[in-house]
Amino acid sequence: MTISITNTTSAKTLLGGWERALLALPALAGLGLGFLLVFLPGSFASLTQFPAEDAYIYQLAGATILGYGVALSLSVFQRAWLAVRLVVIGVLVNNLGSLYACGVEISAGHAPASVFLFLATSLVFVAICVLLLLRHTGVAHPAPDVASSAVQGFLVIGAVAAGVFGILPLFVPELFTVFHLHINAPFVVRQAGAGSLGYAVVAVLAQRALNHIELPLIIVMAGIFNGVGGLVSIPYLFSGDVLLLPWVIAPVGLIVCVVCAVALRQVTSPAPASIRQS
Repeated sequence: MTISITNTTSAKTLLGGWERALLALPALAGLGLGFLLVFLPGSFASLTQFPAEDAYIYQLAGATILGYGVALSLSVFQRAWLAVRLVVIGVLVNNLGSLYACGVEISAGHAPASVFLFLATSLVFVAICVLLLLRHTGVAHPAPDVASSAVQGFLVIGAVAAGVFGILPLFVPELFTVFHLHINAPFVVRQAGAGSLGYAVVAVLAQRALNHIELPLIIVMAGIFNGVGGLVSIPYLFSGDVLLLPWVIAPVGLIVCVVCAVALRQVTSPAPASIRQS
């Protein structure tokens, strides 16, 4: 997917080759770590020296990270800064939350070596995101060409839901023991919360970006996040290991994934002439 932009009046509106190369770093990390968490949670626990219980939490964390990985991978092929701006902001918020999670774990005095690796990579990714945002400061938004209250409503609901599942896991991970989760690795719960919080911030900012340039990649990102989260929840529906949570995440995640597919088709379709000329 390549999102085109016309009327490039300033070099600031375009991404340089080296900037796309920088985006490839968090893209590869997101794809690799997301795949490991979703499909091989036991291997992740072994490699990172975290408890093997609560594989479901690892898989949900992987779903959030995989969404970023896919969106960033597509960002590498974009020429327009605005096409990737919201993705970069989401990655920035995610990694700032990750730094908080690392700080809590390290200050507790029992952080495995893997936490310091998370710390180092998060610092690098924060630096990349801040650099790109500073270089492209002041790029104007194009006129809205997605005239759909349904898309706006979808973004509002997404912001609220992602905000709840971002703030609570990030700051009070122990709360989720109510779902029969052991929470032996609160660090991973906080990482999942950091990722979800990034989606919430993106959904809020997208209210000012109702155009075919800025919306597509974040819709892809949300679709992957929710679709994968829904799929990994299905095996837990009847296992009895986790209460209630899979029954919420499985249907909602899959429905949102379908909605994202419909919304993506809408925002990538040519805008009506009346909107383009406004």
